[in-house]
Amino acid sequence: MSDLTPQCMAALQQLREYTLDPYHGLPEDLFLFISGLIPVVNVDLLIVNEKGQLLLSRRNDEFFEKSWHIPGGCMRYGESFEARIQQTAVREIGTQVQMEKEPVAIRNVIRGENPELKYPRERGHNVAILYRCKLPAGFEIENGDKTEEENGYLKWFDKLPEDFMQIQKVYLDVLGLWRR
Repeated sequence: MSDLTPQCMAALQQLREYTLDPYHGLPEDLFLFISGLIPVVNVDLLIVNEKGQLLLSRRNDEFFEKSWHIPGGCMRYGESFEARIQQTAVREIGTQVQMEKEPVAIRNVIRGENPELKYPRERGHNVAILYRCKLPAGFEIENGDKTEEENGYLKWFDKLPEDFMQIQKVYLDVLGLWRR
């Protein structure tokens, strides 16, 4: 016996019958709804250049404070870690990467409710998996027309910036070299 109302059961049945392709990600509204109910698994890419600088990306959206963060992406249904890392690298950095087989860190990241959002639990809990990755030889950052304040702008850092993303501070033990 279900605890759901008949209206909820009907909505659930409609979703089950709707043609979704979870292998390529969910429609954003559905993903956000689900992210308010269960933890979302994501991979983060720890990329360091030959100078020992850390690659970070600007984050500037409604879900996270304007900050610098380690590039990452959410897993899709049936996807391997390697596939998600490569998809994320191409989407966020513009190239594929070489990845180490084992993660450097696995963290339970609970931001909790964000009262500024219409649905406060969206994007509130992640299982974050950090992989060390290498860029191809000769890689150059291509920010195009983006300014340093825009979402997705890439930059190398000698040390963590003051506005490093709060929830990614769960990696500070791994990022010790850049905390100086």
